[in-house]
Amino acid sequence: MAVIALVGRPNTGKSTLFNRLVGGRIAITLHEPGITRDRIIRTAEWSGRRCQVIDTGGLVPDAEDEIQRQIERQVRVALGEADVVVLVVDGRDGLHALDQEIAARLRREGTGFLVAVNKLDARREFDQAEFHALGGDGLFPLSAAHGTGVDDLLEAAFARFPPEPRAPGTTALSLAILGRPNVGKSSFLNALLGSERSIVTAIPGTTRDTVEQDFELDGRLYRLLDTAGIRRRTRVTDGVEYYSVSRALDTIERCAVALLVVDATEGPTDQDQRLARLIDSRARGLVVVANKFDLVPHAVVSDLERWFDRHLGFVGYAPVVFTSALKNTGVTDAVRAAGRVFDAGGHQLSNVLLRDSVLPRIQRRQPSYDCRVVAISQTGTRPPMFKLRLSKPQAADKAWLKFVATEIRRVFGFVGYPVRIRTSR
Repeated sequence: MAVIALVGRPNTGKSTLFNRLVGGRIAITLHEPGITRDRIIRTAEWSGRRCQVIDTGGLVPDAEDEIQRQIERQVRVALGEADVVVLVVDGRDGLHALDQEIAARLRREGTGFLVAVNKLDARREFDQAEFHALGGDGLFPLSAAHGTGVDDLLEAAFARFPPEPRAPGTTALSLAILGRPNVGKSSFLNALLGSERSIVTAIPGTTRDTVEQDFELDGRLYRLLDTAGIRRRTRVTDGVEYYSVSRALDTIERCAVALLVVDATEGPTDQDQRLARLIDSRARGLVVVANKFDLVPHAVVSDLERWFDRHLGFVGYAPVVFTSALKNTGVTDAVRAAGRVFDAGGHQLSNVLLRDSVLPRIQRRQPSYDCRVVAISQTGTRPPMFKLRLSKPQAADKAWLKFVATEIRRVFGFVGYPVRIRTSR
């Protein structure tokens, strides 16, 4: 699939244009420079054709700041992936010295580019000759916020793409990489992809947007969703971080299986428990990824395993995979575990099978002396859901329903998913 990369200095509206092209509020947009840091990639469709669009961080060439240096590296990767480069400039501010510097660098490297003159709302006048001086292959006045002029830009971009047949798509299994800040989520993603897909620094909270990337393992297609580190809402004060956390929580709703990354050197914290409960409450598949396992002394490994059992026992159905993203060990095992979780959650059991296997087990332990278990049936998958017919449904308390779920797991597994049970007469 052909690729468009959006580049430019900070706060020219690249993320607003990105959201306009891909048809949704994907990248965070606030009136503050430097919001986007990682490359964000989504698919756009125009006149029956599709392409990928890459949003990049605001580029400040030769900056000394660590984050800015990382952004520059991400922009270079995006340029290497792009078939068409779009330099986004601010038509309200006029030509900026950074615009000229970025354009000069693109020309020196032999990279052709289109110039999108953004923020030209209400037919604002601007000096075309001023922006033609950047040396781009075309000039396109537009307003990303209002959508005016965007079609002309897309038409020019698609004209530069080679024709490609539309192949039938394969549905990717979406995996959300979740966790509190600085547990190694982006390093985990980079280890899987074998490249620096996300910025990795020792600064907590580096990832702000949700970063998506398709990935194939053992012939199976996965979509990895890397999210911002999630902290307690009472500790979220910065406006950008608030939107990052909200976006990360929304990602849980979009994923099939969540990979909860935990720092193995610390063991599960209170916040890890909160995230696990959040994933459980939304009935998503779950794999616990104990990262930084290479830093755990061998003598305390058994203690660590017991620590996980004790503090994450309420999601004891989830497999725990020990990894080291830094040394690239165990990361593919975690993805394979997620695939097994997804497959197990899709099993549909017949009423006959349940009647012959599970029903006798739970009938031997009725919820009360005057309540009889009549039948059991499966009503849904991912998560596996079951209906119990009881002569007295109100007798089924929480402890007894947990016993029923345990018996179902004992026979059929359903590893990685919570088992949901409802009762009726």
